[in-house]
Amino acid sequence: MSVIKKIFIVSTILLLVLLIFFGIYTVAFKKSVMQPVQKDEKSTFDIADFASKELTNVTSDSVISATIGPNGDTIRYYDANDGRVWTMTLRGTNKEVLNSEVSGVPSEAKWSLDGNSVILKYENGEIYTYNHATGQKNKLRDGMDDVEWAGTSGKILYKYFDKETKERSLNIANSDGTNWKKIADLPYRFTDFVQIPSSILAAFWPRAEAGVNSSLFTASTISENEPKKVFEGMFGADFLFSPDGKKALISSVNTDGKVTLGVIDTKGKNYTDFLVPTIARKAVWSEDGATIYFAMPTNVPDNVVWPDDYNAKKFMTKDTFFKMDVNTGKKVRIIELEEIKDAVDAVNLFLSPSEDMLFFTDRNSGLLYRLSL
Repeated sequence: MSVIKKIFIVSTILLLVLLIFFGIYTVAFKKSVMQPVQKDEKSTFDIADFASKELTNVTSDSVISATIGPNGDTIRYYDANDGRVWTMTLRGTNKEVLNSEVSGVPSEAKWSLDGNSVILKYENGEIYTYNHATGQKNKLRDGMDDVEWAGTSGKILYKYFDKETKERSLNIANSDGTNWKKIADLPYRFTDFVQIPSSILAAFWPRAEAGVNSSLFTASTISENEPKKVFEGMFGADFLFSPDGKKALISSVNTDGKVTLGVIDTKGKNYTDFLVPTIARKAVWSEDGATIYFAMPTNVPDNVVWPDDYNAKKFMTKDTFFKMDVNTGKKVRIIELEEIKDAVDAVNLFLSPSEDMLFFTDRNSGLLYRLSL
């Protein structure tokens, strides 16, 4: 056999081997491509864990009392400059005037839980309720110096001062002020109060001041029982009730004059100090009552009096943001310090319905901010 013929035979054999190998590889590759990927059941990887959290302002003008709209996909707020009411998406787009009928800029605006009605207070002391769905506006009677919504009932709670008897009382009435009923006499000139969620009880306590030994009272909104003192012994206390009405955050001042955040049940029992240096008005509950989101102040001047100096706006804070499991006390930073570009002093916190966004008003600029969660 000639050398050329041997080379031809060997080359042919090698070519056949390569073709067979390529065919096997191709079939195996196609099979692996078509085979569904098996998910590792033990894996907890979530790309969202690695996503950068974004803090951005969603308004270019100062706001008064922003809230979630009735359908859950919009935000409503009063313009602090001209008193108009605006609506926009949760992302801050499609901004439109909801109501251009302006009767002055309110000093306070308190939205009902459904986002339709609002309590408006003006600098001259006049207080109104207004329903944006019906256009009905009611001026409330003189003597009311503070008004809150009574949960989801559509009624209002209000503090009333009788000029003749010099007595102060907590009352409940229809949103237009009719069919009112006294539910408690108030022992304090300055009193904060709220309807406890999912309850027939209203709660009231002295306005938070460092020198005031606070007591928390509850009173029925439907019966005539005497108010019940359920908690006492904390100075400068303020309260924020959970959506299910079973717990309340309590901020107070310790013996060193430092502010701390804790929790109690609504019977005033089982106090736990979270050792978090912030106040209740810088926090918001998750809907299930298991988590709180809060702003923690930094750059606080020395020798300030909490919460008096803060409430009097004698200083502004630069806040960082956390969430915490109320049952375990585990805290997680929501956004890294280097990602907070603006120095913000967060108040009026609220969550989107899906709890993937945290909104707040910067007390310094009045702008509305959004923090992705």
